Amino acid sequence: MVDTRALSLEAARQTRWPDLPTFIRDSSLQLDSRTYWFDEDDFGYDTPEAFTTGGSISFESGYLADVFQLRSVLYTTQPLYANADAGQSLNLSWDGDQITTLGQLNGRIRFAGQQVTVGRQLVRTPYVNPYDSRMIPITFEGIVWVPDDQGPDQTVDYIVSYLTDYKPRNKASFISFSEGLGVPQDEGMLITGASYHKNGFNIGGSNYWIEDTLNTAYGEIDYLLPFGEGNGGRGPQLRVGANILDQRTVGASMIAGAPYETYEASARFVASYRGVVFEGAVSTVGNEADVQKPFGYSPSYTAMLVTNFRQAGVDAYLLSLSYDFARLGLEGVKFKAAFGKGWGIENPVTNGDFSNQQELDLRFVYEPPRGALQGLRVEVEYIDWTVFDDALPSDDLTQFRTIVNYTVPLL
Repeated sequence: MVDTRALSLEAARQTRWPDLPTFIRDSSLQLDSRTYWFDEDDFGYDTPEAFTTGGSISFESGYLADVFQLRSVLYTTQPLYANADAGQSLNLSWDGDQITTLGQLNGRIRFAGQQVTVGRQLVRTPYVNPYDSRMIPITFEGIVWVPDDQGPDQTVDYIVSYLTDYKPRNKASFISFSEGLGVPQDEGMLITGASYHKNGFNIGGSNYWIEDTLNTAYGEIDYLLPFGEGNGGRGPQLRVGANILDQRTVGASMIAGAPYETYEASARFVASYRGVVFEGAVSTVGNEADVQKPFGYSPSYTAMLVTNFRQAGVDAYLLSLSYDFARLGLEGVKFKAAFGKGWGIENPVTNGDFSNQQELDLRFVYEPPRGALQGLRVEVEYIDWTVFDDALPSDDLTQFRTIVNYTVPLL
């Protein structure tokens, strides 16, 4: 979505300061505000409630000599109301306090069609990504090498990266990847990956290695069938895909439960027509261990807002239906309902008895693409996760979330 306000500011800079160095003239400053209400009933145990506000302010310089750029983002979340369990919302620190952190601070160099970024930054891959569903996203520290020209028209994408640390969503400080998996070592993560995109066909793979801890390999194939290309691309469309994640302990295997190896495989189809999108997906996880996913949102097609059916031995399916009301004159209004169910053999050693479960997600979004309210996004979510386990005080975990984002280009 193009923000016309940012384009106007950019044009004004070019007109008013044509003789300034591009490093200064092309600099931009943006405020992203976020207000969040979180209310949960955790299987009859705790009831975290948190009303928070904050967001981020980001700075990006122009390029010096068309080669070097500086970028930074300061994030904050401040409690307006927080009960005794509010830290469990992940919108505040574990003790329910505010979080302010310089989540991004990096320098970027581009040369010969390449781009190298060093420092704190966002990383977007299937297994390592921001998981931006709370007040502050996951951010990462290290070096990332990707092609300079990225986007939908790029036929080949790739990444080579070594990340030393990451910042969880509910912390101000960065910790090592091994620490995030409960291993008392200071180990980073080596990432390699490549993907190919052409004529609706996408195939890719990536690998994530943490010394003496864990290796995660991921592969995906996806295809947009061509029969929907008629009528100016407005006909029905069907997308099919499959992926697999292989995870195993490596080296000294210091992670709990080692040595082990497990996997998660999933497949989906997505049909869309006239604003209606229907998705169906299935997944399965190996019996030996849960899949560890603390560094981003799950790449599994059955992943939902709370659970992603990652427990050992769990098979699952997901059905979802969404509608974009733009065709009815309500531009920016969308609704989605999703239902997923998982089942398997309960095993207190490998999956903590969390095998038979189901989740219902309802999501309403209002995001006007233009006009006086451009930059506003209102999202309301209701989640009901049921785990069929007689040992719990209640079978249900319910969440209600209301998130209001507003973006303001300042410079």
